[in-house]
Amino acid sequence: MRLLQRQLWIAAVTAIAILVSTDASAQATISDALDEQRQSQDASIATQQRVNALDDDTRQMLNEYRNALSQTADLRAYNQQLEKLVATQNVEIADFERQFQEIETTKRQILPLILRMLDVLEEFVALDIPFLPDERRMRIEQLHVLMERPDVPTSEKYRRITEAYQVELEYGHTIEAYEGELEMGGEALTVAFLRYGRLGLYYMTLDGQVIGHWDKAQDAWVTLDNDYRQSLDRAMRIARKQLPPDLTRLPIPAPEDRT
Repeated sequence: MRLLQRQLWIAAVTAIAILVSTDASAQATISDALDEQRQSQDASIATQQRVNALDDDTRQMLNEYRNALSQTADLRAYNQQLEKLVATQNVEIADFERQFQEIETTKRQILPLILRMLDVLEEFVALDIPFLPDERRMRIEQLHVLMERPDVPTSEKYRRITEAYQVELEYGHTIEAYEGELEMGGEALTVAFLRYGRLGLYYMTLDGQVIGHWDKAQDAWVTLDNDYRQSLDRAMRIARKQLPPDLTRLPIPAPEDRT
């Protein structure tokens, strides 16, 4: 009986030992499996992360490539536009150069014309009735000085000569009363002049005692009868705007016979 109990006890201990040994081995196996699974998952995660990173890099590179294509297209269009602009500017430059050459040619041609216009103006003033002699002579002298100045452009010279012509032209359409000097009997007297357009030029001494006019046929001053004194005085007052415009009776030189 005791022997049997002892055998049973030994068997139980053995069984327990076997169970304990088996359970420990199983637990070790399970732990190893879990470690492997965890490592596998970590590896998978790392791999996925690398894949994601590569995908992001690829997407970024694709975007950069697309941007590069877009910029290339924009640059190509911009270059084409620049080429058109340069071509247009080249045409304009060529046109400007042609115009410049034409202007230079015109300047070379117009300067002799301006000088001739000045000569004609000077001759005209010398042959005209002698009103405002100092003023008109000074204007012509200033034009001569201007023509000799290389720093004055041709356009300004032309403007000044045409301006002088315009002034002379206006003299023929206006009346004017002014004071000036007149040589009478070898003596310079201050008198009142009346210019009636270019038809007549008259004078009256300041005391009103002597009146006269320029006789173009004689190329000299000629005294007038006192019958014209009142008319001349009235005409001068009209010229000074002291009286309203009205008809006056004054001698007008006959036109020259050009036949």
